Amino acid sequence: MTTPHASAPQDASTPGRSWQQQTSWRHIWSISWPVFLANITFPLVGAADTAMMGRLDNASFVGGVALGTLVFNFIYFGFGFVRMCTTGLVAQAHGRGADGEIENHMVRGLIVALSIGFSFVIATPLITAVTGSLFSASETVRELMKLYVEIRLMAVPAALANMVLLGCLFGRQNMRLVMVQICFVNVTNLCLNVFFVFGLGMAIEGVAWASVVAQWIGFVGTLALVRWQWRDMLAGVAGRVFRRRPGWLDAAAFSHFFVIGGDITVRTLLLLLSEAILLNNAAGLGDLELASVQLVLVMFGLISFGLDGYAHAAEALVGEAIGRRHPGMLALVVRRTNILCGVTAVVISLAVWSCGSWIVALLTTQPELADMTLAYWHWVALLAPVAFLAFQMDGIFVGATRSREMRNAMILAAGGFFILVTLLGGYGLNGLLAAFTIYLGLRGVTLLVRLKHVYAMAAPEAPAAEK
Repeated sequence: MTTPHASAPQDASTPGRSWQQQTSWRHIWSISWPVFLANITFPLVGAADTAMMGRLDNASFVGGVALGTLVFNFIYFGFGFVRMCTTGLVAQAHGRGADGEIENHMVRGLIVALSIGFSFVIATPLITAVTGSLFSASETVRELMKLYVEIRLMAVPAALANMVLLGCLFGRQNMRLVMVQICFVNVTNLCLNVFFVFGLGMAIEGVAWASVVAQWIGFVGTLALVRWQWRDMLAGVAGRVFRRRPGWLDAAAFSHFFVIGGDITVRTLLLLLSEAILLNNAAGLGDLELASVQLVLVMFGLISFGLDGYAHAAEALVGEAIGRRHPGMLALVVRRTNILCGVTAVVISLAVWSCGSWIVALLTTQPELADMTLAYWHWVALLAPVAFLAFQMDGIFVGATRSREMRNAMILAAGGFFILVTLLGGYGLNGLLAAFTIYLGLRGVTLLVRLKHVYAMAAPEAPAAEK
């Protein structure tokens, strides 16, 4: 749409570097490890929220935070497409060396994110009323949850905007800035938790306000950091954003953004539905079985944090290879990120199997729950080697902005899971966990067979990607 108005950025991932340098083992690792490190801070924030409330004199505070957190998990999972869309589009523009396109993608993404976010703020009374009626908790817990949700909704515009900025940083392979941004927001949140609850004597409203303030400080700080780090590329950006016919004001580009977003949202909803079906069927077996499956899902979340770095590296490098129209680079990126992720998955699997008793002891102090979880621990050990391909394929297809294939593959995998749950449900928890494990494998395989569509995008004669 617009021509580049500044020289290509001279950072570690500039298109001026050779494709061999960009696909070296060292470079892939250099843009993966900051994500691993940053991911460590995510579970700490959730644990801190629970710990703060657990030290108060009423267990209802813990329940209020737990239910309120479910609401925001749904919001951020459901609208996480703003990050994925931005990453793929920016990565491809970066591969072309088209700085003007990167700027326009960033502005469009921020407009979409802030618009969605402020819509949630405006709809606060409706959201609190609906969420308050969804859960069969005590009246006290529901009221505390509604207070938590009412306050924390004010963080949604900033949180979604932060996702867009992260997408820009991922797309240009500025992974150390990603690490700084994520760690800054989460550490700020942790510190404010302590200050508001123990320093100011707040209760559940304290942890909610901590999230609001941390996200807005993070947004303003990240925006300033990006503006400074990309000062050559973004020189004069204010004048371009507000001119009479700005480059970002493109109906076709907005439409393309929402098409990608719609496909990813369908995929995300099916992910959430699959886990809900797993938990619901486990609940039908008994409370102990439900609790055990919840611990399995906690482990799955932790394992995903350990593999996500390679998926994010794949997003950025696949997008760059497509932007460069370089099939050789794309093939090498796919092969090497898959190998690194696969090897890491095997290491994680061995560690999980070897340390099972110790890990379960950290997760629960209830002897019956610990014994049951350990009885099914072999399924937990299988999660990483079975699921790594799903994470990798997601990263590859996000970088290629092939959202339709992601949606269709997820429909097939989820459909397969629903059938497997029906067929294997009679075998108890082993049957359910077998169905879940096969489903994770299906997620990867159903995208792997569509990989030719990604390779076609890097062909020199391939049609230009949407801008």
